[in-house]
Amino acid sequence: MTPPPQTPAQAAEALYAILPHAVTRATLEEYGIEASPEQAQQITRETLSLSLFWVRTALEAMLSDADSNRIFTELRQAILSTWESEFGLKGHDAHAYFEEVEQRRSVYDKIMREGGQSVSIFSEAAAILDSARLVRSADHQKVLAFFVDLVPVEQVGEAVEEIDLREP
Repeated sequence: MTPPPQTPAQAAEALYAILPHAVTRATLEEYGIEASPEQAQQITRETLSLSLFWVRTALEAMLSDADSNRIFTELRQAILSTWESEFGLKGHDAHAYFEEVEQRRSVYDKIMREGGQSVSIFSEAAAILDSARLVRSADHQKVLAFFVDLVPVEQVGEAVEEIDLREP
């Protein structure tokens, strides 16, 4: 059965529900990663950046530029409205964060153009955290496993495949 048509806001809401939200220290400890509350916030940011990269990539691969942009704009608004409550990022500049997301996107896009797979992109994100001294170098593989488990690459692709926009 085909899903009913959606508005861009409804499509964004479905994608938002898939995204990992605030990363807790307890979750990190499950992977053997020790982190302060501030480090957990930075890992939350990086996890969200990776997730948004896969959302944008899937949207651009399967929808027109106009539809992709409308949905991503709605998703960004949903994130901004829950920046502190759902993502635990009080004190972090959300608008500067989205500029950072675009910088990450260009780095990750380059890896993909060069034939890199998702694990290569996750490894780059782990290296970014390591170079900023947010995780220990010895924890690179643990952070990589964390990203592989928490960043919803397949779920995002499946959700975007189901998008059928109706005209506003």
